[in-house]
Amino acid sequence: MHKRFELTPSTAQPFPLFIGSIGHHEEQEKMIRPQGLPFFHWLQTHSGEGEFTLGEKKYRLTKGSGVLLLPGTPHAYSALSEFWCTQYVTFGGNCVETILSTMDLLVSAVFRWDEEGPLQLELARILGKLDSDMEYSDYDASADLYYFFIQLKRHGQMNNRISIRNQMLHLQPLLDWLEADYGNPDIGLEQMAAVLAKTPRHLNTQFQHAFGLSPYAYLIMLRLRKSKEMLISQREKTITDIAVCVGFRDTSHFVASFRKQIGLTPERFRQMN
Repeated sequence: MHKRFELTPSTAQPFPLFIGSIGHHEEQEKMIRPQGLPFFHWLQTHSGEGEFTLGEKKYRLTKGSGVLLLPGTPHAYSALSEFWCTQYVTFGGNCVETILSTMDLLVSAVFRWDEEGPLQLELARILGKLDSDMEYSDYDASADLYYFFIQLKRHGQMNNRISIRNQMLHLQPLLDWLEADYGNPDIGLEQMAAVLAKTPRHLNTQFQHAFGLSPYAYLIMLRLRKSKEMLISQREKTITDIAVCVGFRDTSHFVASFRKQIGLTPERFRQMN
């Protein structure tokens, strides 16, 4: 059985992200596409398993795995089990590259996730709406596709990189420690790495993936957030007092950092709040 839906978004009001086609294929046949496809494509295993060739590498696509393909990416795939059931979606849009790039997903790659998690059910959810809801519109499909990529970003592991969700779980003990000890001016990268028994280099890589910041930049942002709370709730404290409380040794460094990030001096921020 091959269930397929084709959607044709309005050309008068182009969507930033739209579904071209979406389907469920009970018995996936062999495909060889040396020129790739002219559109963005996602394929995932619903049950059984297949072999996917991307570039020079071959990947086993079992339940809890899928592949994202950019236009023009050569690829091939075929069943490894007696029956390989797949689900797929082709898509495009005026802002598709920007959206995927912002999520760090603008790459042809294989993804893996917890097969019992929410990501596994997302395409089935969209297919179910298309099959049963007469009011389901292209706008709804566009919103659901965007949500699918949010779930992929949160739960998917791309090319053996740890998902954002798992990175946050690994970093949580350090985040809790910083929340309690941010006022210690002696905190540095070595001390932060020691909390998680990691090398400073490894910790820096994890923070960059999870926050787009170095660990020290994260600490500065935390200190500035705490200083904003104190400026409003503890008006009896001077700017110097607050600088010391949140871990700055030098008041001028605190003021310069605050102004750079907030756009106001601490004194002006307090006056406006």
